[in-house]
Amino acid sequence: ELIEKIAESGHSRFPVYDESIDNVVGVLYVKDLIKLFGKPEEIALSKIIRKPFFVPESKRIDGLLREFKRRHVHIAVAVDEYGGVSGIVCMEDIIEEIVGDIQDEFDNEREDISPLGDDVWLCDARINMDDLSEFLETEFPSEEFDTLGGFVFDLFGKIPVKYEK
Repeated sequence: ELIEKIAESGHSRFPVYDESIDNVVGVLYVKDLIKLFGKPEEIALSKIIRKPFFVPESKRIDGLLREFKRRHVHIAVAVDEYGGVSGIVCMEDIIEEIVGDIQDEFDNEREDISPLGDDVWLCDARINMDDLSEFLETEFPSEEFDTLGGFVFDLFGKIPVKYEK
């Protein structure tokens, strides 16, 4: 069951906790687990998990990047001011924050267009109008704009507020 969940997730590292998500006891690296396949003994997670690296959720990414490099780790558990787990941050998160989104084999290729219902779409305003026209198989009345944001701004004469029609 564990292997199925790991395969479905597409992740290579997982926090391991005891009873509560706020009690992270280690990080499971899939490559460490794979090394044990085919061995006759039962796999004991406690023997293969690595020590978690905890960071305050307020830590700046430049400092965190230096810590990742110094400690030779790619994942950290972010904790709030009370010691509760507030999230996970990995090297890819930091790199994407610096250089922008990085598409890998596990990412949805069209994150800039999401279906919400029948003929209803949520689109990133930065999407290229030609890409949007092609995806929706429709033509837009103007060719003056490169992005959906520019097109919408022209229609409203301002930046629209959420749910404005």
